[in-house]
Amino acid sequence: MIVFSSASLLRNPDGREEEWENPYIDVTQDLWSYQYITELNRAGVLPDSEKFQGDQPETRGNLALYLYNMDNGIFKDRQKARKKKEKKEKREKKQRDTVFTLPFTDVPEDAVYYDAVCWAYENDLMGGIDETTFGPENILTRQQVCTILARFAALEEIAMAKVVEPDQFEDSLYIQEYARSGVTACQMAGVVKGYDDGFFYPDNTMTRAECATVLYRVMIAAETELPEGSETVDMTPGAYDSLYDNYHDITFTALIPESEEGPVTFFDQAVFIGDSISMTLEAYCGASGALGEAKFLCAGSMSPTNMLTGQILPEYPKGSGQKPAIEESVAATGAKVVYVMLGMDNIAYGIERSTNDYMTILNNIQTRNPGVQIIVQSVTPMADKSKSYSEKLNNEKINAFNQKMQEYCQENRWYYLNVAEAFRDEQGFLKKEYCSDYGKMGMHFTYDGAKIWVQYLKTHIPQKLL
Repeated sequence: MIVFSSASLLRNPDGREEEWENPYIDVTQDLWSYQYITELNRAGVLPDSEKFQGDQPETRGNLALYLYNMDNGIFKDRQKARKKKEKKEKREKKQRDTVFTLPFTDVPEDAVYYDAVCWAYENDLMGGIDETTFGPENILTRQQVCTILARFAALEEIAMAKVVEPDQFEDSLYIQEYARSGVTACQMAGVVKGYDDGFFYPDNTMTRAECATVLYRVMIAAETELPEGSETVDMTPGAYDSLYDNYHDITFTALIPESEEGPVTFFDQAVFIGDSISMTLEAYCGASGALGEAKFLCAGSMSPTNMLTGQILPEYPKGSGQKPAIEESVAATGAKVVYVMLGMDNIAYGIERSTNDYMTILNNIQTRNPGVQIIVQSVTPMADKSKSYSEKLNNEKINAFNQKMQEYCQENRWYYLNVAEAFRDEQGFLKKEYCSDYGKMGMHFTYDGAKIWVQYLKTHIPQKLL
């Protein structure tokens, strides 16, 4: 790791360092991103404001502004040399002599990022999302940021040392073709890396703090003199596209198979999301400690649909009276693994609606919590004497719902846990001995049922997560 302070870029001609004061009240020294954000602000890359809001998604307009500030500030000497070269080339080739006009109707001339967008567009760093729209407020994904940074490094002729060999992520073939070389180049240069599970998650958004981190790494690389003979990364567009020809699709199976019983400590990093059915599991584990320090975000009659409307959400922290959006509660728990069982209160509205709302919830959780592992638990069956059994809600509908969710898990590389198989009798109904409301609703569990549930969880842990 190269340790470098951008303070050397902030000295007056007489050698005195300029005075600087942190303008952000929400960027404190205990933040993991403190150094990156403050050094970029020192260097004039990040503009002053009362709050930085590092946990918010970064936008296209902001990134254009940061790179423009870098180009016109600490990289000014590079800019002069490049413009001199460009001027000569334009003269020799008799390039256009018309005044440049920005084609985007959503970037007004009085916008703080107007000049930056013009510059980024002229230099082929960033195009529009269509012919007339730039989308300055659109959020950025990880693969988009890597592509833009690789283009920027090429524009500035930054020599980026190769710190690691190119590596295939579990989802490398899901990186869009335009971004593949940029992602690989940034990975080789140590600007970005994958998650601990081996995935890159190219479509995950990048927060402002994360974006500041990768920008800082590029800035440091630009100001670091490489030892003679150092191997550098080729930032030319498409330079590493051919690597992907040798990559293979790493097989992923959503359905979790049975395995040896895993350690209870695995569940210390887990949070369980569910309706009243999961509340029995919560009560049993709270009394017995059967799943270690697992956390629970459960509420009666909670469905994906009423979660999205805010009608029913779990209280977190418990006793606080607060009911944040579920993705925010997950973030607050710090969980790395998210078990979800929802659907019983939605299936009667139709499989398509219930699965679509479920998918929205899961995507919201993953977007807000990049890198978390999602494990979808199947909805469990209803008892044969259930008074809730109807044409719209029955075991056939539940099975169809579960099948659809398993397919979605496969597509999204989420894990699928078929808990229902532990509780079905020979006719496919919920076993009477595990049902606490037999002859009534016929869908909730006894503590004996919760005990079986816990044992099933312990013997169906994805081995890659251990």
